[in-house]
Amino acid sequence: MVEPDLILITHDHFDHVDEELASLVEGTDAIIVAQPEVVGKLGETGIPEDNFIFGMGMNIGGTVEEKGVEVRMVQAFHSAECGAPAGYLITTGDGTTIYHAGDTGAFPGMKMLGEMYDIDVALLPIGSVFVMDPQQAAWALTALEPEMAVPMHYGTFPILVQDAGEFVRLADEQAPGVDVQALQPGESLKL
Repeated sequence: MVEPDLILITHDHFDHVDEELASLVEGTDAIIVAQPEVVGKLGETGIPEDNFIFGMGMNIGGTVEEKGVEVRMVQAFHSAECGAPAGYLITTGDGTTIYHAGDTGAFPGMKMLGEMYDIDVALLPIGSVFVMDPQQAAWALTALEPEMAVPMHYGTFPILVQDAGEFVRLADEQAPGVDVQALQPGESLKL
């Protein structure tokens, strides 16, 4: 298994982080980026302080550079047991900017992010019930103006939207210049 370099935690729900995280980072130099409250909760699982950014986490609005990657924590609208849900703007060493929306509903601040940052790839939840539905996610494309979009958080639970078809159709209508890459479970995308 490849060791992780950076682990960005959007919120503390069971489908995003669990007790396996401690074994994943054990004996590695992996850095976990999360809010201080989430770091405190995860620290109780035995993860060493050295594996957390600054040993204590960071918060929405903050920017850090770690392992050649610039990470900005941005807001998301969802629920959490502790801390506040977040998304991330990630800028790689070659200048590629990736927006990971986290679990969120659509919100006006997405327009601000699209105006402030040149987003190459937007990872957007489309599953409805707990996150944006395909219509809201298609609107998010018009606000964010990315070059590419990758739908996420769908098809994993029976209650969620099961495929990306409607999102792809709506994205083509509302944001025709965006290249939508709907991946199947187990598929990967090389940027």
